[in-house]
Amino acid sequence: MTNVYSQERQSLSSFIEHLQGHFSDHKQHVIIEFNAEQELNTNEIEQLETIEKQIRGNDLSFVVVSLKLGYDSSDALTVVPSLDEAHDLISFEEMQRDLLA
Repeated sequence: MTNVYSQERQSLSSFIEHLQGHFSDHKQHVIIEFNAEQELNTNEIEQLETIEKQIRGNDLSFVVVSLKLGYDSSDALTVVPSLDEAHDLISFEEMQRDLLA
């Protein structure tokens, strides 16, 4: 199962704050979808990396969908340009985990 969290209309800071309190013992893959024009600064990327560590620590996938954030913006984050690619990547990672288990 995968949960998709979309920024939509709320501010970036309140969106990330909402996300941070949400994943302590999460049991589903996570896709974070930013609106097409949203840019992230270094602090915001670091906050997402912290969330990513929590999710991946539970052997789950964490994917960011963003047109403005390049795949090379962070060593820890997996960034794709579309929601379809995010779902495909999660399916691929699930297969990898199954093969390595």
